[in-house]
Amino acid sequence: MNSLLYKNITDKINLSRDDFEKFAALTKVKTLKKNEFFLREGNSAKYLAFITSGILYSYSVDQKGEKHVIQIALKNHWISDLSSFISSNTSNYNIQAIEASEILLISKTNFEKACKKIPVFERFFRLLIQNAYVNSQSRISRIYANTAEERYKKLLESNPTIIQKISQHYIASYLGIKPQSLSRIRKKLFTK
Repeated sequence: MNSLLYKNITDKINLSRDDFEKFAALTKVKTLKKNEFFLREGNSAKYLAFITSGILYSYSVDQKGEKHVIQIALKNHWISDLSSFISSNTSNYNIQAIEASEILLISKTNFEKACKKIPVFERFFRLLIQNAYVNSQSRISRIYANTAEERYKKLLESNPTIIQKISQHYIASYLGIKPQSLSRIRKKLFTK
């Protein structure tokens, strides 16, 4: 039994060990090397991934070839292009491993099976998608309403681990600023 996945699920819903084992049987393990892709833009997101070790990030690339980080997912987080996964349309994002990672995958077919055979998973996935939506909306709001320094401070408060594990250029892109600006903000904050 994957205790990390079990805890992630049971933090949101009540689930028997028997039902968890049924769910776990619908997943498969995949390892990714550093910089290996989980999903490429233009392909359909066929899986939701739960990270058991490592770090993945999703990003888009603009016409100038610049990356824009959408999500950074550490151990014990879920990642996919939910829009593509739900609709079966092609993805507008790439999802790539920042470091060697191990993920548990659930396919769209098995996602549907889990929701049908273990009805409490309907609630789990609704909460998962609902939280992803709320986080996305909050992030967009912060980008428009807060200064770069305020966004960085908020990230420090809400997820200090991410600052320690991720290089500055990923963090800067995630915050919607240039790496040079992030360097200035960090210098200002840590020399006070």
